[in-house]
Amino acid sequence: MVDGVLILVDAAEGPMPQTRFVTRKALSLGLRPIVAINKIDRADAEPLRVHDEVLGLFIDLEATHEQLDAPFLYTSSRAGTATAELDHPGTDLKPLFQSILDHVPASQAGTRICPFQMLVSTLDFSTFLGRMAIGRIERGRVKVGDQVALLPRRTGHGERGNHRAQPDHQAVHLRRAATRSR
Repeated sequence: MVDGVLILVDAAEGPMPQTRFVTRKALSLGLRPIVAINKIDRADAEPLRVHDEVLGLFIDLEATHEQLDAPFLYTSSRAGTATAELDHPGTDLKPLFQSILDHVPASQAGTRICPFQMLVSTLDFSTFLGRMAIGRIERGRVKVGDQVALLPRRTGHGERGNHRAQPDHQAVHLRRAATRSR
């Protein structure tokens, strides 16, 4: 469900157990992480030690050479700054945003050429809308009233043509098309 990963590590505490878990998942997907060592403005901050600990974590998790070459940024969320070099303090968050633009591949979602495909992460139900599929649009576009098929993951055969799309900001609601009783 992701195109990239930003690992945020406290400059005093270093990588936590949950950091190890998330980093293992990201590395196993082949993602090249961006590392932000945050709170460098604190009195007890040790960003160079934490930098080494994160590299050690990558090595323990058997990161590839490309993943080991992850961009490191030193940030202060309180001051709203980011920098790639500790010797040159940042003045804004532009280095962080630029790093995301440079290292996270652009999503193919929303392209007109490809047929609509969405990876469903949650199914829900609303008495007003009916059954809803919430997820990430992988490619293509969908408009209100478009006919879509909901395919189960295992068989690949689904309920074709009996759902109507009702896109929202975060979800595509799949409403059952009205059936006439005879």
